[in-house]
Amino acid sequence: MAVSSSDLPHNLIGFVGDPVSEQIINNVIKNSGMTYSEVRQGTLADIIEFLKNNRTPKVLIVDISDYELPLGDITKIREHCTPNVNIIAIGSKNDVGLFRDLMAMGVSDYLVKPLNDSLLRHAVEVARGSFNEYVEKTGKMIYFVSSVGGAGTTTATANVGWILANRHFKRTLVMDMDFLFGTTNLMLDIKAENAYLDILESPDKIDDYFTETIIKKCDQRLHYLGGLVDLLKGVNTDLDAFETLVNLVKKQFNYLLVDSQRDFDGINKVCMKKADSFVIMSEMSVASAHNTMRILEFLHTDQPEKKVVIAANKVGLSSRGALTKESFERVIGKKINYTMPLDEGVTLAAANIGQPLVVSASPLTDVLEDLTNDILGKKESQDIARAIIKSKGSTIARIKDLTLGTLDKVLTKLK
Repeated sequence: MAVSSSDLPHNLIGFVGDPVSEQIINNVIKNSGMTYSEVRQGTLADIIEFLKNNRTPKVLIVDISDYELPLGDITKIREHCTPNVNIIAIGSKNDVGLFRDLMAMGVSDYLVKPLNDSLLRHAVEVARGSFNEYVEKTGKMIYFVSSVGGAGTTTATANVGWILANRHFKRTLVMDMDFLFGTTNLMLDIKAENAYLDILESPDKIDDYFTETIIKKCDQRLHYLGGLVDLLKGVNTDLDAFETLVNLVKKQFNYLLVDSQRDFDGINKVCMKKADSFVIMSEMSVASAHNTMRILEFLHTDQPEKKVVIAANKVGLSSRGALTKESFERVIGKKINYTMPLDEGVTLAAANIGQPLVVSASPLTDVLEDLTNDILGKKESQDIARAIIKSKGSTIARIKDLTLGTLDKVLTKLK
């Protein structure tokens, strides 16, 4: 499958506030022979609008001269970028403190206007050829695992992926690890191909370009990686090759959601090692509680210190032997974080037409959006905001303990 130029990111794009800087950057682009690069005059709003609708460039030049809160605005820009972006900031203030703060945030360089051709060219060469030492530029991997068959792991993975891509503008990759009977692609209305599995038998082929050919594009920001093997042949993969592949795609996407198998084979253990957090999908049965407890014990030993979220699906299903929420929590020794109501009509209808169920409003959609906010790290800010709104002035003292980023989110909620 050929990759069109429209699917590839800019090598460099700059947004500046004055024609002189625009001309100097254009000269550097031309003299360096950088293809698929450009510079525009634009504001913070123009940058974010571009990032919402296009692939993140490899190098992004941002003019912060007129930003009232440059550090906060750079944070907003990074929220819409993939991890492997290199940002060069330019501005009018010759401020060592600002320079150090920007470096600590992962900005590649800060140049003071008027720009100098040679200094700018050097900054671009460094940004193109290396990663900043101050931040680990990789996306977050979320590992979804089911305690019993039919607990909704595929539904949750596909729909959370859709929300991340379409409502939070995050470049998202959904990875289906079930090579025998995976159905994640059906929920995304996309065909699974075996090119993905072929690459795992040929480690020498794995590079940035080749990953572009095996990753399927669902829409502007949502992508899929998976394949189905011949049932007689089975799965034959090189674990080192798979780990190399995961390391590459973690630099290309903000979020990677793994729809896993329950048998913890080598492939799944690589994903577990790379995962930032886990979501265990369960249902209110004795078997599910027993298996959830065992998975928790395994993760506590094999992946200590990593966040684990429990989501109980099909809550409200009346069946003989179903456990109460209290009984389930007593068995697993942990609170259930999310309860997903049974809504077979919505779930089946969405699956049959290959459309995420969260496109339509429903109680199940609300829970999946809450789970997505948890993955994004927004749940704590929302809880604090609700507490402040509820008790008004009584919790104002708590604001002093908040980070600037969290406070900004709280104040946004209060508006």
